[in-house]
Amino acid sequence: MTVTSQVKPEDEMLNWGRLILDGVSYSDMVGARDRPKEVTWFDYWMNLANEYEQEAERKVALGHDLSAGELLMSAALCAQYAQFLWFDERRQKGQARKVELYQKAAPLLSPPAERHELVIDGIPMPVYVRIPEGTGPHPAVIMLGGLESTKEESFQMENLVLERGMATATFDGPGQGEMFEHMRLAGDYEKYTSAVVDLLTGLESIRSDAIGVLGRSLGGNYALKSAACEPRLAACISWGGFSDLDYWDLETPLTKESWRYVSKVDTLEEARQHVHAALETRDVLPQIACPTYILHGVHDEVPLSFVDTVLELVPAEQLTLVVEKDGDHCCHNLGIRPRFEMADWLQDVLVAGKQPIATMKGWPHNG
Repeated sequence: MTVTSQVKPEDEMLNWGRLILDGVSYSDMVGARDRPKEVTWFDYWMNLANEYEQEAERKVALGHDLSAGELLMSAALCAQYAQFLWFDERRQKGQARKVELYQKAAPLLSPPAERHELVIDGIPMPVYVRIPEGTGPHPAVIMLGGLESTKEESFQMENLVLERGMATATFDGPGQGEMFEHMRLAGDYEKYTSAVVDLLTGLESIRSDAIGVLGRSLGGNYALKSAACEPRLAACISWGGFSDLDYWDLETPLTKESWRYVSKVDTLEEARQHVHAALETRDVLPQIACPTYILHGVHDEVPLSFVDTVLELVPAEQLTLVVEKDGDHCCHNLGIRPRFEMADWLQDVLVAGKQPIATMKGWPHNG
């Protein structure tokens, strides 16, 4: 379905913190900002993806597979950010190119990403698993994407987790990436998380008692509900997530367009009704029984009332709450530090087996 929008995505999508931390180079960001007027945002990034792919092919010919894998990963990210906030044929074109490039990159990454072909209710759901070096079995972290992010986008956060001795699993759920063609955003994302838990528990290289979930933005909402509904999860991180969409009116026009697109409806009111019902978690939050880390920025468009909801409903003994007074959505503006904090917390819980002490940082004023 094509949605016509009067919003110029490039006005909102040049998010330096997010893109650079996800692996886009500073020089490419400058190039996007300063590109000639006749070069569109989409064409700039797609052309750059082609250039990275060509350089990767040269590296393969020279026997430098590791460099080739990194270059193909950069190419995939370029295709991701070419298309991630358009709502017409560019979205499908960029998505297909991104998938193609990541499939080429996957076996060349260190460690490689192995593609597992799951089928859920007749719908294909590819899952990529990366296993860290060293003797297993290893703990694992399932990473959940957001409203317009997909499994190929989490590479840098995966690396932080892998370096700390944990495997990673990434996939696209309803309304995301490769699954969007088959299914719109739905209210049972936790079912798909559980299917990945099933996959991981069947792998000899994975510790079935040490599987966590980390979700970013909309993925943070999915992570909370997954932790509440899937008892096999041993840790949960909600990174810039939310518990509900009561704050619809505070969303930016572009974000509302994105909700409409992934809901596959014709009007914003239909989108509001659909996502409001699909993304409600308050009824299940008290069921969370694993250590849960919640990161929220004071300047996020998700209101601070989310923090009050968390404090009211998430069992206090499980909760590590971090509220960054200068943070924006997902605290992308704060650099790598919040990502280190989350990766280290996962290492403590899943690798070292520590029971974190319930803490609140930055809320309301305790620093």
